[in-house]
Amino acid sequence: MAQRCEGYHQRVISGPLLLARALLANVRFAVLQIGVIALASTIGIALRQLPDYALQNAGDYANEMARLRAEYEPTLGPLVGIFERLGLFRVFTSPWFTALLVLLTVSIIVCTWDRLPKIAAATAPSRPEQPDTFFSESLPGRGVIDLPSPLPTSAVLGGRAHAAAAEAKRSGWEVSIAAAPDHNGGLLLHADRFRRSGRFTLVMHTGLVVMLLAAAASGIFGYTQGILLTDGEALPVGKIGTADGLVIVNHEFSAPRTSTGAFADFSTDLGVYVGGEEVARQLVRVNEPLAYNGWSFHQNFFGPAARLEIRDDTGALLWSGDAPFSAQVDGAPYATLPIPGSSAGIEMQLRRDSSGAAAIFIVASAPDPNGTPAEDGTLPLTTIFASVLAEGEVATAPGAGFSVYLREVTSYTGIIARRDPAAPLIWIAAALIMGGLMLTLRRPRARLWLQLRPGVATVPIVLLTERGADSAHYGPIIERITRRLSGEGA
Repeated sequence: MAQRCEGYHQRVISGPLLLARALLANVRFAVLQIGVIALASTIGIALRQLPDYALQNAGDYANEMARLRAEYEPTLGPLVGIFERLGLFRVFTSPWFTALLVLLTVSIIVCTWDRLPKIAAATAPSRPEQPDTFFSESLPGRGVIDLPSPLPTSAVLGGRAHAAAAEAKRSGWEVSIAAAPDHNGGLLLHADRFRRSGRFTLVMHTGLVVMLLAAAASGIFGYTQGILLTDGEALPVGKIGTADGLVIVNHEFSAPRTSTGAFADFSTDLGVYVGGEEVARQLVRVNEPLAYNGWSFHQNFFGPAARLEIRDDTGALLWSGDAPFSAQVDGAPYATLPIPGSSAGIEMQLRRDSSGAAAIFIVASAPDPNGTPAEDGTLPLTTIFASVLAEGEVATAPGAGFSVYLREVTSYTGIIARRDPAAPLIWIAAALIMGGLMLTLRRPRARLWLQLRPGVATVPIVLLTERGADSAHYGPIIERITRRLSGEGA
């Protein structure tokens, strides 16, 4: 059975603990866990993470990992493969990160449970009866109050003590009056303010637990998708078969510039469709998302696009639409596009001509059937034609089999679609943490004892405060209590 030790202001429970409980209740172990989680989170922020949709099927995963390898292998080399196996490209959705959050949650619960007896003792009512040695002026927080005249006899003293007690109660203090053990007819007036404020640490700890559980749930059940939309384009959202046929449409993207050429703003007129019917529409910006049925759609990025028409030698339309320049080569926007019905394709780079107008450098190429295959089996490319197109111009070559017409240079918008069932828990946790922290720090406990002795004009006083509260803050209430002890009316 645990042994119990009691003091005036705290109660500590000690006894044999299991090794697991001792470890989970250890504050240093909790700090170590927080450090590991912080390190993992830093890595997750520093390294580009796999998008959520890439974790749903092997094809998307392979494509996204190929991009990450192309980006990081020149600098990290073989470490990229190790990072992939460790899950460092999907830190926040990895099982080990979720396990760390759950472990820290359990540690906080055990630590809090272990501290409950101390919190209960620290917020328990203080004993009003105290001996003369308790008021010794050599101890901190002690002093005396000089009254203009000695305190009256016991019969009248009780009335003044109750008047002083009523004054303290009006200011939110818990007040009790007891007989002074060392003085016949004397009284002890005890006032206690914000006695229970220490219990609000439990509110803060509850908020931390809810926050960690919400973070784990967000990593497991949350879904984030980056969607690139050209003007007028519509694309489905979410995991296939689980989004109730949700489709978003870019009705119009706008990115006006200032007189200096900088972008003044960028926004998208975004529509949400379900079953072919528009159910929501809003002009979305970075900090003004569109919300629908648990989804939020944020404006996140944008870039240039080329509106093209590709026709065969007979003039029949092969492809028409906007090709986004979603990559960069040599510091310039870059895009590729396959030619429908052909093995050929085009590469495009956005440039400016001598007058500063937008122009597209285009290279059409096709695999050379007579070339020597590379190690991966791909054939070398042979150039069909190369040209620089301004708006309204056509590029082709004899025998190419197709022509490319640049109607105009447009733009695309990037939307981040996010669905997080744990988002309400995050707000609840934040409110609990901030509320518990404010109520704990802004309401420090203060305890006041006054020793009232009949026929004596000096009143020994003890003022004990917690968490570095300024004792001068309690001067007004002490002054009002002193007036009531002196016999002044309310």
